[in-house]
Amino acid sequence: MTPNTPHAVQSGRKLLLACGNPLRGDDGVGWKIAEALEQDPANAGVVVRIMQQFTPELVEDLRDADTVVFVDASATTKAGEVALMELTPAKALPRIMTHHMPPDSLLALTQELYGKLPRRAYAVVVGGESFELGETLTETVQAAIPKAVALLQKIFAGAE
Repeated sequence: MTPNTPHAVQSGRKLLLACGNPLRGDDGVGWKIAEALEQDPANAGVVVRIMQQFTPELVEDLRDADTVVFVDASATTKAGEVALMELTPAKALPRIMTHHMPPDSLLALTQELYGKLPRRAYAVVVGGESFELGETLTETVQAAIPKAVALLQKIFAGAE
């Protein structure tokens, strides 16, 4: 699967932003989670974007989303653990804008540019075990995908 092209999300929509590098082992888990969520027709109302990193251009999608969930691998979370964090905008924007922005900075930029935010914003991360070159997830991380998808389904079901 290739990264999605960003475009505006209709107001009130549910948005999943997944990032990672599918050529770096467990760093590709965000893509796999997004693909699994997309395959279930019950999630047809969720707009899914898959990319290698979160970029400032995503604010156009964020301004019109009601619920957004950022999905990524984590090098600091225990391998295979699925963690959920509620997000709030960063207190200040980065002094230098780069091609990568953390989710809280993207929320702050959305607020700064458009004067509004998604009603609910979360990050779901899965602890990675190996970030070495390769297209295969470790068994520990692969086993966490159904848990992450179930959590996302619960979040989006609560957004109705």
